[in-house]
Amino acid sequence: MTVIALTGVTGHLGGLVAQALDGKSLKIRYLARRPERAPRTEGVSVYQASYEYSREAIEALRGSDVLFMVSASESPTRLEEHKAFIDSAKAAGVRHIIYTSFYHADLQATFTLAQTHAATENYIKEKGFTYTFIRDNFYMDFFVDLAKEYREIKGPAGQGKVSAVIRSDVAQVVAKILEDPRSWENQILDMTGPEELSIQEIADVIGQELGWQVAYVPETVEGAYESRKAWPAEDWEYDAWVSTYTAIAKGEQAGVSNDIERVLGQPATSLQAFLKTYK
Repeated sequence: MTVIALTGVTGHLGGLVAQALDGKSLKIRYLARRPERAPRTEGVSVYQASYEYSREAIEALRGSDVLFMVSASESPTRLEEHKAFIDSAKAAGVRHIIYTSFYHADLQATFTLAQTHAATENYIKEKGFTYTFIRDNFYMDFFVDLAKEYREIKGPAGQGKVSAVIRSDVAQVVAKILEDPRSWENQILDMTGPEELSIQEIADVIGQELGWQVAYVPETVEGAYESRKAWPAEDWEYDAWVSTYTAIAKGEQAGVSNDIERVLGQPATSLQAFLKTYK
């Protein structure tokens, strides 16, 4: 039986994937930097492993055929961590990596973190792995949470559109793929919502459905950097935060894919439908 190693099980997406696979007739192991925080699931072993090239990581992966690799926490060393862990997977004999990448990942992408995803994809290919790249657009959950906390969404997005996706849809896709990884070998799947919306339209729908007063506050790029100084951060973080919106303004996050429906047999969840459950 195929042995599947799951990372990210203590986080949002990986936790949802683990939950969706609970009770399935699969041979699964969890990998976690802090095993004590991993879900306790009958029949599933938990291994300690960080995103590094180490004996511990190699041993945690040894015997696994398929690795579901959630991207590491955002940091200046993210790509180096990815490469080191991919090297561990190679040394352990992993054959197939299913990696959570980013919609329109490109080394020249406007959204700065998409560049790291593109470089990670390239490295997985260079190392000779069978691959499946799950390219998530921005999570709609993020924009709704912003609206909830601040009653506004602000940034230099202009009138650009984004086909933001619901996180739980992505988790269901990953779980379905892990039930039959061979059917999805060497494929790139774009995870988008069923519609592309401007930030103004997102704010309007949230306000209508939840009864909140939610504003879209357009900013200049310079103004966006200045307003985000309210939160102490490093320059690379400010770049990522602001380029979230400039990528939308440039049209790089627009476009609707049917890959979620292709995997699940049902359309991606709309913002309106998500908000009915969000209540």
